[in-house]
Amino acid sequence: MKNGQILLTEKSKEELIEEILRLREENENLRKKLESKEKIEARKKELKFARASQRILNPKMPGQKKGHKGLTRTKPAKIDRTVEQTLAHCPDCHHVLGKSIGSFDHIQEDIIPAKVEVTCFKKHRYYCPDCEKIVTSNYAPEEVPHGYLGPNILTQTVILKYHHGLPYNKIRELFEALCQLKVSEGALSQALSRMSEWLSVETEAIKAAIRASPHIHMDETGWKVNGTNHWLWAAVNSRLAYYKIDRSRGSKVVKSILPEDYKGIVVSDFYSAYNRLGTRKQKCIVHLLREMKRCLVKDESEEYVKYYKILRQIIDDALCLKEKRDQFSFRIYLKKVSRLRKRLLRGHLEIMEIKILRGLQTGL
Repeated sequence: MKNGQILLTEKSKEELIEEILRLREENENLRKKLESKEKIEARKKELKFARASQRILNPKMPGQKKGHKGLTRTKPAKIDRTVEQTLAHCPDCHHVLGKSIGSFDHIQEDIIPAKVEVTCFKKHRYYCPDCEKIVTSNYAPEEVPHGYLGPNILTQTVILKYHHGLPYNKIRELFEALCQLKVSEGALSQALSRMSEWLSVETEAIKAAIRASPHIHMDETGWKVNGTNHWLWAAVNSRLAYYKIDRSRGSKVVKSILPEDYKGIVVSDFYSAYNRLGTRKQKCIVHLLREMKRCLVKDESEEYVKYYKILRQIIDDALCLKEKRDQFSFRIYLKKVSRLRKRLLRGHLEIMEIKILRGLQTGL
């Protein structure tokens, strides 16, 4: 070979024929791969266009569905003040009016502008003749140790930062606009850092309760810490939520949250880190449906389409049964669940039989 080219004079006729056949086969394989890739991309575009067309033809309208019983805002249980609105003269002809013949209530809710309350905790000091030292009075219940921001500000900062997802600069602007509180972004950040240390005892208690839960939902998402990429891991159930921020997105983080002998069910997506858990697993329905569609794009064979439709129908029936659960007695509900399980197992056995037959045929 010279400069990447085959020297024809160095090869015999048979070798050249073999080389031509090999290159022809490689060319055919590349052509098939290209056609398969183009077919998949075309299918993706078709599905994307179909979804977009569906949204245009059937746009999601705001509010309740047609025919839904009308709802009105619940009246407040407590009225803080009442404003009497009377008339002395007719607003149209200005004639003098007599006594009121009736009234109706117009209830309105509003927010009272907030203001900053400054509290001075005067801490008295005493000399103890028995200990022979100076002692200081204890912290008040609403006093934050070594902090210049009160508990209400800290609580609202936590809610705005971690529930509503506002950055520190927006929180600072919000406090200044609503109640004229001037505070720096650094002060808010340092205050939350101190709070994380104070709440470490509660964090461990939540972690222990999560580990004792019969089922846990787990997920992870990207999270910035001082501009550096981290991962926010969540382990939650219907009552509690445990969060952990880590540089790693590997399975070691999952194992640090759950004990090795955890016997419950972990509900997650198809991310491989959760596969390392030696426990029972349940895949999220939304991610399962997405995975099924993704596989449908790649494999449009008659066999896959058949079992795709069977599994999709079972999932739809299961979701429908969940919505109507209150309409059935517990005994009837268990019967319906048992039927769904048998349908799912029947389809699984059919697939296993096909795999076994293919394996036998390959061996033959």
